[in-house]
Amino acid sequence: MTGAIADCERVLVGLLGQPVNSLTSLAFVVAGAFTWARSHRIVGAASIATGVGSFLFHGPMPPGAEWAHDVSLAWLLVAVAAVGTAWERWGGLPALAAIGAGLAAVPAAGDPLGVAAAVAAIASVLWRQRTPRTWAALVILGTAAIVGRLAATGGPLCVPDSLFQGHGFWHLGAAFAVALWAGVGTSVENQAMATSS
Repeated sequence: MTGAIADCERVLVGLLGQPVNSLTSLAFVVAGAFTWARSHRIVGAASIATGVGSFLFHGPMPPGAEWAHDVSLAWLLVAVAAVGTAWERWGGLPALAAIGAGLAAVPAAGDPLGVAAAVAAIASVLWRQRTPRTWAALVILGTAAIVGRLAATGGPLCVPDSLFQGHGFWHLGAAFAVALWAGVGTSVENQAMATSS
């Protein structure tokens, strides 16, 4: 196999340019559909968009795929940060439009925006709810992030031709963390509150 290395996985020719990273991106679609049906529609829609954007970026890699990847991920983080706040209604299409326009104008801002949005999302969630499911979701997210960094290109766990890809592990962990926080936990807590009323 020959080809460039990106996110530690070798890029191949075809629909699944990075097979592991592109297929694990679809975990966000599953988590988003679950979240949409169970609790937060905006977070669900943003998670689905993140899965599609990530699949395009790691799979067929058409023009604009990096923009779609960065915009959708930033939107998901902003949507999570806005849940339960006075800004919640702005976390939907207004946020998506602003992020999309901003990254179209300044594409290099994708990574800094993603970091800032991640910090804002975590701080916002912890400010409003420190439940066991929130902590569990953050532990899963943190573990996935650490493994993802250690297995990044040039990292100690990077093996470009392996079926285990740290970036793919990050996709799975982040998607599961979103579903746990926004979907499963909310539904269980709502049932418990309804039963105790």
